[in-house]
Amino acid sequence: MKKGRFSRSWRKLLRRRDGTSAIELALILPVIAAMIVPLADLGMAAFTKMEVQNAAQAGADYALKNASGTFNATNIGTAVTSATALSGLTATPTPSESCACVSGTTITDTTAPPCSTGCASGTEGIYVTVGAQASYTPLFPYPTIPGAITFNATSQVRIK
Repeated sequence: MKKGRFSRSWRKLLRRRDGTSAIELALILPVIAAMIVPLADLGMAAFTKMEVQNAAQAGADYALKNASGTFNATNIGTAVTSATALSGLTATPTPSESCACVSGTTITDTTAPPCSTGCASGTEGIYVTVGAQASYTPLFPYPTIPGAITFNATSQVRIK
């Protein structure tokens, strides 16, 4: 009799559907997490790249707005690093000023200011080139992605 009761209770237990949703969730949750975490990581890397590009542009904007004074690479570098709250952002390479000839859509670097060579064809102008650099380290190691990714951006503006 004990055997009959046991087998009936066991069969009755197997027919119940009370915890099915919890079991399904437990089975599918690791798969969902395995998809969401890399996507979040990719989003944070894309955000870092955009911030680096925005910082380089902020440095170029600063150089353009303060073009009436003398060229100051330190102040432009400060504008780059303070343009965002991104940690580890640097103004690399150092902001530089150059003379260039513009003919059509091509800019040909000539010399460092003061501009003295003149342009054979086109218009001569003074340009400031600003760079920004930052690294992003993924949350988890991925087989095809290196441990840290360095993002670089450059922005160039004609100031005179």
